[in-house]
Amino acid sequence: MLRRQLATLLLAGALAAPAVAADDGSRYSEWRPDDAGASGAAALEALARELEALIDEADRARAADPRFLQDLRDRIAAHVADARPREALIRDDFTDGDYTDDPRWTVGSGDFSVDPVLGLRTMVALPEAGWSLSEDAIDTIIETGDALLESGDELLESSDELLESGKDAIDDLLSGETKLGDLFESDDDEVVTEDTGADGPEPAEITLEAAIPNAFLLEMEMTSRVAGKGAQLEIDLFQGRGGSAGYRLSYLPGARPALVLSRFNRRGVTVIGEHGGRLGLEDGGSHAIALSRESDGTMTASVDGTPLVRVKSSALDDPFDGVSLVNGGGDYAVRSIAVYGDE
Repeated sequence: MLRRQLATLLLAGALAAPAVAADDGSRYSEWRPDDAGASGAAALEALARELEALIDEADRARAADPRFLQDLRDRIAAHVADARPREALIRDDFTDGDYTDDPRWTVGSGDFSVDPVLGLRTMVALPEAGWSLSEDAIDTIIETGDALLESGDELLESSDELLESGKDAIDDLLSGETKLGDLFESDDDEVVTEDTGADGPEPAEITLEAAIPNAFLLEMEMTSRVAGKGAQLEIDLFQGRGGSAGYRLSYLPGARPALVLSRFNRRGVTVIGEHGGRLGLEDGGSHAIALSRESDGTMTASVDGTPLVRVKSSALDDPFDGVSLVNGGGDYAVRSIAVYGDE
């Protein structure tokens, strides 16, 4: 019975699809009333809800392969999203050569430029590759170790001298020959701090402030040219001044996992979903990255139209205040980016 219902509704969906335009030789052409588009979209959404209810029932009854049911859900969601009118809240293809106006992006750190072919480009050098030991290097390490041992003996001798000096200083204090403040006098008041060096390359960050509803669809066309240790591109949808909370989609070229969806706030970052395999987008071609969030908190991250991460997160209920792109290492170019409201 359940299979028959599914088949009936799928057939109804096929019949509800827009009719093919008549051949040029036909006497009649397609006709539809002014509100046919709106009523058609509403009918499609109603059909999708019925199908989803049947799929949920089949899932609970274990009447079909769960992977098949998930494929049905994904296809229904894709068709409904395509049919539903969407408002473009953000749209930029950088063809004007200027990212500072209409819309206005703000660089927080690093360098960004507009390439006439690739789009908005950002490059951050990756840390140097690791090194391996040769026989000469091992001999050098052994010789260095011997030298350190000799230096250690000298340090022990110096320590003995320091102990003797300390004893003398204590004796002078006890006898009253030296005051306590005299021990801390210095001819140089300069404070010296140790430079430990940077932990890694400074990330490049660019931000666009815009009012984005809690349910949204972000689509970005990009190229990636470097896959190596430390390569990372982040897409943040943030809330609050300074982007203190939000969702983050991270692409890690050449790594496993290659795609990570996280939730962040002032307390830190929490991974809520990931795609464990490598993606290999460093082929010189353009690739589509998409991130959507539905009104019930379901989030989907896709690459080239294939859903790779699907989770449900209801932690952040407020609208978002903008989007940020962060290059943590690598060479990336954004050909276009758009954010749509999904309400």
